[in-house]
Amino acid sequence: MRRLTLLAGLVIGVASPLAAQRPSGWVQLDGFYHGVTNDYGDWKGLGAHAVIPSGRNVWYADVLAQEAFKDQGVWLSAGNRHRFGDWFTFASVGGGTGDYYFPDLRLDAMVGKSWLAKKNLVTTVGLMYADSKSIYHDVALTGGLAAYFPGVTVEGGGRVNWSSPGEVAAGRGYAAITIGRDRQRFITLRGSGGYEGYQLTGETATEQKFQSGEISLNWREWVSDKLGTFVQLEWYDNPYYTRTGVTLGLFRHW
Repeated sequence: MRRLTLLAGLVIGVASPLAAQRPSGWVQLDGFYHGVTNDYGDWKGLGAHAVIPSGRNVWYADVLAQEAFKDQGVWLSAGNRHRFGDWFTFASVGGGTGDYYFPDLRLDAMVGKSWLAKKNLVTTVGLMYADSKSIYHDVALTGGLAAYFPGVTVEGGGRVNWSSPGEVAAGRGYAAITIGRDRQRFITLRGSGGYEGYQLTGETATEQKFQSGEISLNWREWVSDKLGTFVQLEWYDNPYYTRTGVTLGLFRHW
């Protein structure tokens, strides 16, 4: 589910504290290509994403068609964020086609709260469940903290994941910094690292309990009040392969 983790960062708002604090509506179309070493098969795909505010709710929809580890599939997901004063909730459901890469079902739930007089400190806790197309399934506990300053956002957090069969436990942490302002540009540098329990790289090949790290840099640039471009560079490395890629997209805000 590596691409699904990256997708959350790509879409910028599926469950981020930034979106919880300042919701806005937008749609984005993008495409990506990642080179993968050691004959694991390059990644490539197209995506469409929508964020639609409605009162206290924000609705999310994502479609992703891709090839990863030589497996072709389509991912669909939908989510909702609802605000209760200083508190907010987020829930989403998704599933994908293909032979093994995309899970048949993924469920996410999260609770967050804004703190301090300016409400510029946000904490989140969440749960995730994923059921693969074979015998594997995952349960994860997540937590995050974000602090907002004029023109700068700093985020950090982590997750603990339990994979079955085998009850394989793994933990990862991340940190990110975003600079810029809405309707101008956002530049985000993000890094993460730690352990992964299972990674489905083939119908029979499954890498287990290994360390990995990744770095991404994305740039959202408005070319007008409503239209803009998106570029994301990514680097990921584990003991089995290295993956390097770029995502290019166009978005429209309202």
